[in-house]
Amino acid sequence: MANIMQMMHVANSCPGYSSTMPNVQSNIGGENSKSCANCSHWENSRCQIDLFDDVLTSLDQT
Repeated sequence: MANIMQMMHVANSCPGYSSTMPNVQSNIGGENSKSCANCSHWENSRCQIDLFDDVLTSLDQT
């Protein structure tokens, strides 16, 4: 299962991120930060369009 920081970093780099809330910011750790948790594709603790693992792996490569 992904941790909170991973979910924020992935959301900031994800080409499929689609916010479920207004005023989302790209900063990490803020109250209105992008996160997989507030993405319309995140359901049942999983990315429904299968981007999470690929984006996370690409972050690890940099």
